[in-house]
Amino acid sequence: MKLHLTTAAIGMLFTLVCVTAQSEPASPGFPGNEAVRMVDGKRVAEVPPLTAETQRYLKSGFKLAPPRPGAEVYMIEGPDQLMDCTSIYFSKSGCIPSTLGASKRSRFWTVKLNGVWMHCESRAPSGKCEPVAAGVPGGMGTVE
Repeated sequence: MKLHLTTAAIGMLFTLVCVTAQSEPASPGFPGNEAVRMVDGKRVAEVPPLTAETQRYLKSGFKLAPPRPGAEVYMIEGPDQLMDCTSIYFSKSGCIPSTLGASKRSRFWTVKLNGVWMHCESRAPSGKCEPVAAGVPGGMGTVE
């Protein structure tokens, strides 16, 4: 009987852990990214605005290819999760679910800090960031 109660207790604890883990809000991949917030218990991510040139490009029917394995990516918080993107803007065809932690590659982070969209070369607090308005960032993103 004692074994049965122990097994039942472990099962209840496991169930509680699983339910709690599923209800945890998804935090942003970049600490302090204002583009990701919780609204009514749901994760909401604002994507970077498109430039006029990019809007014309997309309206012409052009679709970006997804990132190649090992290629540099732009990390953008998509509507559902962190994404690896081919370009500096979010595109359903040019972005894939993030491989952060699973594959090493050069990464730039497109984030909103103090109300301004920025390209950052690292998630580190001392990382270099440039305004998105300055265009495509120069240099290399941090390999993560």
